[in-house]
Order: sequence, then structure tokens, then C-alpha cells
Amino acid sequence: MEKRAAAGPEGAPGARAQLAVVCLVNIVLTGRLSSAVPALAACSGKLEQHTERRGVIYSPAWPLNYPPGTNCSWYIQGDRGDMITISFRNFDVEESHQCSLDWLMLGPAAPPRQEAFRLCGSAIPPAFISARDHVWIFFHSDASSSGQAQGFRLSYIRGKLGQASCQADEFRCDNGKCLPGPWQCNTVDECGDGSDEGNCSAPASEPPGSLCPGGTFPCSGLRSTRCLPAERRCDGTQDCGDGSDEAGCPDLACGRRLGSFYGSFASPDLFGAARGPSDLHCTWLVDTQDPRRVLLQLELRLGYDDYVQVYEGLGERGDRLLQTLSYRSNHRPVSLEAAQGRLTVAYHARARSAGHGFNATYQVKGYCLPWEQPCGSSGDGDAGDPGEQGCFSEPQRCDGWWHCASGRDEQGCPACPPDQYPCEGGSGLCYAPADRCNNQKSCPDGADEKNCFSCQPGTFHCGTNLCIFETWRCDGQEDCQDGSDEHGCLAAVPRKVITAALIGSLVCGLLLVIALGCAFKLYSLRTQEYRAFETQMTRLEAEFVRREAPPSYGQLIAQGLIPPVEDFPVYSASQLPPRPPGLGATEPSHGHAAADAPARLPPRAVPPPPGPPVEPALPPAAGAARTDPAADRRAHLPDGAG
Repeated sequence: MEKRAAAGPEGAPGARAQLAVVCLVNIVLTGRLSSAVPALAACSGKLEQHTERRGVIYSPAWPLNYPPGTNCSWYIQGDRGDMITISFRNFDVEESHQCSLDWLMLGPAAPPRQEAFRLCGSAIPPAFISARDHVWIFFHSDASSSGQAQGFRLSYIRGKLGQASCQADEFRCDNGKCLPGPWQCNTVDECGDGSDEGNCSAPASEPPGSLCPGGTFPCSGLRSTRCLPAERRCDGTQDCGDGSDEAGCPDLACGRRLGSFYGSFASPDLFGAARGPSDLHCTWLVDTQDPRRVLLQLELRLGYDDYVQVYEGLGERGDRLLQTLSYRSNHRPVSLEAAQGRLTVAYHARARSAGHGFNATYQVKGYCLPWEQPCGSSGDGDAGDPGEQGCFSEPQRCDGWWHCASGRDEQGCPACPPDQYPCEGGSGLCYAPADRCNNQKSCPDGADEKNCFSCQPGTFHCGTNLCIFETWRCDGQEDCQDGSDEHGCLAAVPRKVITAALIGSLVCGLLLVIALGCAFKLYSLRTQEYRAFETQMTRLEAEFVRREAPPSYGQLIAQGLIPPVEDFPVYSASQLPPRPPGLGATEPSHGHAAADAPARLPPRAVPPPPGPPVEPALPPAAGAARTDPAADRRAHLPDGAG
């Protein structure tokens, strides 16, 4: 059994390096590093990756016109040995010289075309067959783009060559490649060997080839072989015998007032040759006599200096100008809408212009043309015109795209159960009504999330008929392509700012807690120091603090309480207290002469016994009884001295 490779970019050898190249190109296109990160939003500066076997890719805002200044990128990753085939269903990218403004690029291509495809214009490109198991797709619209091009829609399928069989709804090529069934006999060689276009019969509606040379047209009579110049088509003169040259022609008058609720008109030079030596100025006034809005569609073939201006209401008033159209809008339909059923179209063509003007049709909104069906159902009790909700044609029925807000054009399709709707692209897949417009893809091509007239609960309806989550509303980031999810918000603060503010608040709060903890710790330590001095002392400690220090040796010698010591500093007379009367320097009881005193060593000092401090002797008061000095001295000497 063959092991299936991983669906991601790591599934094949060297795929990481290939994806790195894609991301590098994406950085160059968008100028942002974040655009190199694989993601789902292809046009938001990120790479959208596809790993499905079959899928569909659209230009932004499809089927509406793509906006200017857009960069989109897709990456299709297959299994090892796969070949990826891309077929274009629609293609309309504004044309420029060498596709320098708007373009679509695909690569890598298979031999013999080794360089990447770079496409623009309105012609359907040939099928693209990859050279490897991956394909990168880049779309770019210049900032100066007119915004009138519709874009592209492509389908892809990946698989290996040499397959023995294919799925029931697929066609097997002679080289063993499997293709979707609708690709067979579509005039495009997707097999690579032409086997999908072999044995194909021409459509019954295809007219037989004309025998007239280029620049001419044949008369449609059964026996007619006449060829007329193109400028004689719809010139107001019947040149063919059966009048076929004037059949189905629009009104070519240079300006007119139109009063019907639908009709068509064209510029006088639509089928004519190059303009003459004078300028051309024509004005059409459309008044449908109906208060409803009027829809105008134009197909332009303007020259370089020609232009068309469309005004709302009757008259060329600058404050009611809807749009000015130039040659940049050629080769694509332009749709405009005016209120109250009135509009004005002014055409200005320069002398000798190579353009051929325009062709226009108009109709009241809500009115369906004879070949269309109304979106409003008849017999359901709805008031008003059934076409008020829109119209759809038979080719638009069951094509996977909702043309009606009620989905009437997608109801009762044979490929789906009665209560489900088909996906786009003829894939045969269906989805339930509850899965539509809930911002979650149920179809591989996302058809269930496109052209949403209303959204499921919990989602927000964008102005581009897309749905996003309600929580994305007013979050500071534009999730809708038109930015409508951020309109009317009281305060639109970006998510990054909110995240930075929350992180900063947490850090500041942590620092504040640390600072308060340190302050409390310092206060506690300081309080403990003060309390150390406020502790109650014991009685012994209090008495010790109040006790006076014992007298020094000098004081004792000066008072005559101990013998003098040689070279001991003696207090001055001013420092000595008065000697008690009758005390001499020496006493006869020592048995030594005064002259022998310097040679004697002082007795060893003995600390006084514990008890109350010894008060120095004071001279007796007058009239007091005199005591024996010797007795007083002995009372102050330690035991055994003398």
C-alpha cells in the first residue's frame, strides 16, 4: 500500500525550501515579514495553503470587481509524485503593457515552458500543468488600477499519472491522469496529450464558419453571400435584402430622452470607423417614470482620450456625478445604480479617436427581463413586484452562487437533497441551510460563505456580503474587506495595543507589590530597633545604670586614699577636692620615711567590694566632732592592707 504523504509543506523532500522561496517572494510583494507565515487569509498579507485534492480559488471580492492595491498569495501542496493541473473558468485582469500593473503569476511550470506564467487581459488562459508536486500563485493589482476588472476563478486537481481508474464523476486521460468530468470537451487541453478534447462534437448552437474576410460581416439570408463592411452594421440604412444588418441594433442616436422602464442605447460610433475631424458630445436622459432605483450596465470600447460620465438625476450636475469611465474600463461590464429611476449619461469622444464608444442597457430595479426569473416567489403572499428581490437567468440556476437573497435559484437542485444547497464548481457536494454564512467553510471552495445576504446568529454581516464572528466587531482590526466591522465604534483600539497595555499593567503591578514588600520590611526592621530600647529593664539593670563609676587612681591618690605612684599624672589644684583636715601625705604607721616613698612600688590595686559606691570624704561641717583620720583611712582600705 502506498503511504500517503503529509498534506503540509513537510510532506515531500525539499518542500520546506520550496515554501521558503514562496514566502520570500511574498515578502517582496507585500513588504511585510508577517506575510510569509502560512495562514488562511490569502489577501491579508499571508499565504493561504491548499492541500485538498480538488478545489477552487477566486480573486478577492469575486464575483465583484477586485479592489486596487491588493496582493494575494496561494500555495497548493500535493503528495510525492503528484502533478497539479489548473483550469481557468473566468479570467478578467486589467490589461497593461507586459502585464506590469495588474497580473496573475503561477509556477513552477512544466516543460517546455520553464518560466512562470504571468497573465493579464480578458482572454481565457490555457491550462496550467505543474512541473512538481506544488504550485504557488500570486495576484497583484496596482494602486492605480481602475477597479473595474472582475478578476479570476480557477479550478485545480492534483494526482499522479498512470492511474488505472478514476472516480465516477471524473474523466481518465490516455496518460492516466484523472480530470473532473466537466473539463472534457471544453476546448482546453487539460490532459496534456489532448485526449480530453478528442472525439468531441461541436456544440449545436455554434454557427458555421463565415466566408467573409475580417472587418466585414455576412448578410444572414439563406441565399445571400454578400459581405458588408463593419461600419455599415446598424448605420440606419438597410443594406441586406432581409434587413439583417439592422436587426437587433441598439439606438445609435447621439443623445435622446428615454422614458421606458427598460431599454438599450449606444454611442453613434459603436459600429462606425474611426472618428472624423470633430469632437463628439452626446447626452442621454433616462427617466423610467418609476420611483424605484434604476440599474445601468455599460460595455465600453473607448479611445485613449474618450470618457463617459454618469450622473444621478436629470442633468449634468457635478454634485450628482456617480462615476467617470475611461479606456481603462474597456472589455468588461460596468454596473451603476441611480436612485428614483433617473440618470444622465454624457459621452465625450475626441476627434480622430480610435475608440468605438459604448453599448448600454438599463432597467428598473425589481423588474426582470423576459428571459429572467424573479427571486421573489409567486403565491407566497409577498407584497410588491416579485422581481424586487432580484432576478436570475437559467444558466445561473444551481451554479452554487446565490443570486437571490432567499436562495431560490439554488433550491431544488437535482444534485442535492431537497433541504440542501449545492457547492460551487459542480463538485456534487451539498450543505445544510444552518451551515451557510456562519464563518465556517463547509464547501471546499467556500461557496457556503460567499455572497451572504444575511448571517447566522453570533456573526456580523460585512458590507461585502461576508460574515465574520461577532466578537471580531470593534476589536481594532479590520476583518471585513471594506472595514465595515470597525465602523461606528466608540473606541477602536488595536488588539496589539490592548495586549501591550495588559502586559504593561501586570508588570507594573508586580513591581508595585515588590516595592511595597520592601517598604514594609524596612519599616518592620526599624520598628524592632526602637522596641529594643523600649524594653523594660530589670531592677538590677536599672541600679547598674544609675550607679556612678568608681574614682580613678588619680582621684584616689589626690584624696590620700592610696599612696602616690611615681610618674603618675597628678591633678592640678583646681581639680583636687579639698583634703580633709589632719591628713598628711604619709602616716607614721607605715614605718618608712618620706624619702623612701619614691623607691617603693605601689600596692596592687584591688577592686572595691560590691555594694553602694564609696562616697568621697567631705570636710566636716563647722562644729562637728572631729574623727580620727587614721580610722577613716582604714575604713576605706581593703582588707589586709596596712
